[in-house]
Amino acid sequence: MVALGISGIAYAIEKFEQCQLISKVLEPAGEMYNIVHWQSDMDQPTDSSFNFVNIRHPDDLKDEGTQLRIRRLAMKEVGKARRRPKNRRGRNQIVLELRDVAHAPSSIDRLGSGRIDPFVRFPIELDDGARTLLANIFDPESSHASQLRSSWYAVGIGSGPGAFHNMLANSQNFLFQKSYGYFPSQDTAQALKHHQKALGFARDLLSDPAKQTSVEALGTVVSFTCHHALLGSFAGGEWSKHQDALLKIIEMRGGIQTIDQTHIRITISWGDLMGAFAQDISPSIPLPRIWELDSTSPHGAIRPLSPISLKWKQQLPMHLDWVTIFDDLVQLISLDGAFTKQQLELASTSGSWIEPTIYRLLAIRPMQLGSSRGNVLEEVCRLGTLLFLAPFWRVLGQSPVHTAAISHNLQRVLLHTKTEWHELKPLLAWTLYHAAVETADLAERSQFIFMLAIVMSGMQISSWDELLNIVKGVLWVDLVAAGSDNLIREEVMKIIEHRSSLPAYEEPLYEERSRNSYQDV
Repeated sequence: MVALGISGIAYAIEKFEQCQLISKVLEPAGEMYNIVHWQSDMDQPTDSSFNFVNIRHPDDLKDEGTQLRIRRLAMKEVGKARRRPKNRRGRNQIVLELRDVAHAPSSIDRLGSGRIDPFVRFPIELDDGARTLLANIFDPESSHASQLRSSWYAVGIGSGPGAFHNMLANSQNFLFQKSYGYFPSQDTAQALKHHQKALGFARDLLSDPAKQTSVEALGTVVSFTCHHALLGSFAGGEWSKHQDALLKIIEMRGGIQTIDQTHIRITISWGDLMGAFAQDISPSIPLPRIWELDSTSPHGAIRPLSPISLKWKQQLPMHLDWVTIFDDLVQLISLDGAFTKQQLELASTSGSWIEPTIYRLLAIRPMQLGSSRGNVLEEVCRLGTLLFLAPFWRVLGQSPVHTAAISHNLQRVLLHTKTEWHELKPLLAWTLYHAAVETADLAERSQFIFMLAIVMSGMQISSWDELLNIVKGVLWVDLVAAGSDNLIREEVMKIIEHRSSLPAYEEPLYEERSRNSYQDV
């Protein structure tokens, strides 16, 4: 309990914000501070009483509604005091009480807890708007991405005002997503203000030859690649422009190995991976060493039996790039290792299994090696696996996850190449299922649904449950995919029922295009 003998509630609020005791006890997660409003000394001998105003952070005292409530409570006591005889003690006394919650507070250094660390020095002077955006990054109810947060947040506050303003712009866009249910494709008005400031600071920084290869320059430029990757703004070349500048700086420094600060190294790969995934292009930054450890199965570990993997190796023994990644993925999921406490913690710090797995799938390019049956099947399965992993990435904290280019490329391959699947048809059904669920474009989604119906007919599958069992037999995780079939089941089954009622000569015209893709179906 802290008692301050002062005469005004406004001054008490100011002192409360400056109180060192608050700074020492302030913890990020779940802390509740009860401010006991001031009351006159003369009340205390007979009928002392307390009125509580609950806040979660000292900054909440700046809220007009909170201040008004405190003043009303204070003036209520003033009125009572004026109706009583005064004693010789001080006229007014303010009592502040800080209470801890029942559980032990978490470490103040732990990120992602929903509070602003009072001991951190920020690159700019924070106004109320900036504080709101900063708090939104760690708000547990925010839609803000938590994937690798402790890495990119460290870059944001440690790489100068340019990177910091881009981080605030991202937070503003996530507030938009929280309000409207989708992430904007371009900066909101407030986000654009921060982004423009970031451009100004970056221009000044990079105009100094002595700073062009500095850590601050790296952090500033990578903040732009991350910003544009989140927006999905690739058509105008913004992401590519900043990515090229980043690669040039890395080259001028002497290579990626010269970057010895882990949080910057991870953030560089994160921005590269987001951009590569959204565009379905090969990553341009080497896989970080810390990610390599999570990219393959543990040495000597027993692999679970995967019938579809065995059939693949029997039919396509010379095409093992995709199936090797698939086997590692099957093992990780079969051992319940995908969502352990350790993996969830890694997801917000240095990276979990999802990043290196996606990296490996983006790095292989089967169709660049030719258009043989094996190359085509590998490409279809590569794209299907990326769509399968998209919701996993969201569960682990990544947002947004742009899959439009992957869906488009998959459909293009299916419609313009002739191939035979034979005993590997379950992989085709598995790929089409996840493509239909994941694709947002209505026209492409309808085509995937129609293709899935054709495959079902070719496999002589008459019930939805039978199809779902086949899809689950390839690879499935209830935590991520449970209920996803409700999104497409009715549409697929309507097509199946309609096709069964048509005479042979009255088949839909679209099927002729699809039939080229599924000769044996």
